Amino acid sequence: MSERRIDRFPLGARVRLVDLAVDPYPIFAELREAEPVTWVPEIERWFLTRRDDILAVLRDPHLFTTDAPSTIRDMFGAHMMTTEGPRQVRYKRKCLPPFHASRLETASLPPLTSGVERMVEALQSGGQRAGEVRTGVARPVALHSVLSVLGIPLTETDRVNEWYEHFARALANFAGDPELCAAGKGAADAFGRALEPILEELAQEPNGTLISDLVCDHVDPLTADEIRSNSLIILFGGIETTEAMIANAVWALLSHPEQIETARSSAAALDLAIEETLRWEPAVQSAARHATRDTEIRGVRIAKGDVVHCMLGAANRDTAHFHDPDRFDVTRRNAGDHLSFAVGRHFCLGAPLARLETRVVLETLWARCPRLCLDPDRKSAPYGYEFRKPKNLWVQWDA
Repeated sequence: MSERRIDRFPLGARVRLVDLAVDPYPIFAELREAEPVTWVPEIERWFLTRRDDILAVLRDPHLFTTDAPSTIRDMFGAHMMTTEGPRQVRYKRKCLPPFHASRLETASLPPLTSGVERMVEALQSGGQRAGEVRTGVARPVALHSVLSVLGIPLTETDRVNEWYEHFARALANFAGDPELCAAGKGAADAFGRALEPILEELAQEPNGTLISDLVCDHVDPLTADEIRSNSLIILFGGIETTEAMIANAVWALLSHPEQIETARSSAAALDLAIEETLRWEPAVQSAARHATRDTEIRGVRIAKGDVVHCMLGAANRDTAHFHDPDRFDVTRRNAGDHLSFAVGRHFCLGAPLARLETRVVLETLWARCPRLCLDPDRKSAPYGYEFRKPKNLWVQWDA
């Protein structure tokens, strides 16, 4: 079977994760044109690269499910991203309130703004006119924000950061390296042990955070294991997606300095520019689904149990929907049609918070760092085949 698939899908047979990590978009364009449904033998999974096909899969949880054995389910347990139906709706509904836009503006915006200002001031300490934004701003902003929303003390920041690194390596481990899987599982178990006293404390002294509300829900309560599993996926997504989104947005805009004035011209213009950065360079490149029965996509047979990777980065540059999609354009009117937060029941819970964090970081950097630009002597392009962001993002500014 594998050999027949290789013969039938020659372009997919040439796909290598190492190449996708450097620049996936020319590869996606070739696949979209000639093999929009293709088999990638390196990871033994199907790739979809056309936006319409991806939308159809993501909108059909009965035929293409997340409720199946997977690395993320083995590591975090059953949660809102690895369940379907009423169970998934229940988990997401209970975790949604802190992420409503109105609540974010009142409860999260003031501490977020002051926190970002402190981080940018730290970059400028001692009269510095250069700094590294990913680890100096994007990562701590993402960490502090998601911990605050969840109700995990900021004193746990260092340990959470260490656990997160194990999570990220395990979830990008398509080759199935058992050591990476074990390290990710160990980190999740360590988080669970650390969470136990936090649950007990919040049960006695509620503070309005998400975990506090879940612990104090006596009408339709989640179990401790359910709180742990859903907290883990919110924690990981809140760090990975947001850190990369911030870093990618800063990089994209500074890589196109001629468009910054337009992006800064109004709040609406900045929001549209942020959507374009999400479209053009998404933090997460794929959404995996498992076929629940034999089916076909564009005449290609997908067997029950096969894993289908919906390549979000490819959908975002589909010429059938986006004009001149490889061009970065902060005035693109349909930029918000991107699929970077997925779509359907598994649309990213934290999308409003991630957008808010990105907006505050950009506004603060522009306000406090005159003539902000990329360091021309240090490479800063995003990298990664699954989770994509700059390894380092060095910038410069005037005194």
